Amino acid sequence: MNFWQSDMRRGIFGGTFDPVHYGHLILAETCRDTCLLDEVIWLPTFQSPFKSGSQPTDARHRLAMIDLAIAGVAEFRIDPREINRKQVSYTVETLTEMKAEFPEDELFFLIGADSLRDLPSWKEPERIVSLATIVAVNRQAGQLGRIQSDFEALPESIRERVQIVNMPEIGISATDLRERVEAKSSIRFLTPRPVERYIAENNLYRESQ
Repeated sequence: MNFWQSDMRRGIFGGTFDPVHYGHLILAETCRDTCLLDEVIWLPTFQSPFKSGSQPTDARHRLAMIDLAIAGVAEFRIDPREINRKQVSYTVETLTEMKAEFPEDELFFLIGADSLRDLPSWKEPERIVSLATIVAVNRQAGQLGRIQSDFEALPESIRERVQIVNMPEIGISATDLRERVEAKSSIRFLTPRPVERYIAENNLYRESQ
């Protein structure tokens, strides 16, 4: 499949991915399938504007782990543009760039549904939803009521550009994986085996790091 053809449905999945795990992969695949996406672009951040107080793992490691995790999946690819900027990136800036590159394509920006409440406080939210449909993914079955409430509280101009998608519930988080590694506990079956090996071989997430 030629991913540079026009008139495509492109999903954009941003995050720190520190480290990437099966929860990320299931979210991306659920959105690809549900939203009929031609591809999902993995967009690792250099530094999230919402996590300015913490420093993520070196970008080269995070990129390498994503590459290992999505290897062989034709519909997934990495876009390192935010890493290459080497500064805090804002969603509106990246989407503006991508829309200029793919003017005929339909863009979908994938987020966790728990971020819906904060969406109006993002930089230029009206501009964001003019550039892409927001796909808010419900990752926990018990949160549906809160998600619906957050959705209904959005301004109508934003709400009409938000699609809620449910994914299989999977209790994995990057924070949990980092804590497990630091505690010398197993992370087997929580992330793809090549990523698990990469973390061990590069001594990532150890207390002395």
